[in-house]
Amino acid sequence: MNYMDIVERAGWTGAEAALAVAIVELGDVSLWWAAPLALVLAAAKTWVVNSRKAAA
Repeated sequence: MNYMDIVERAGWTGAEAALAVAIVELGDVSLWWAAPLALVLAAAKTWVVNSRKAAA
């Protein structure tokens, strides 16, 4: 794993967390829900990437 890969992964993690916080804020629910939502977003991203690799 090289430096750019680590930076890219950290960027995606930050983007997923920010998106989760934005969603719970817009939904007017407790901020506690941002953590599980970020995990769901990460799992969904992984599923999409793997399904695209399988189709190619």
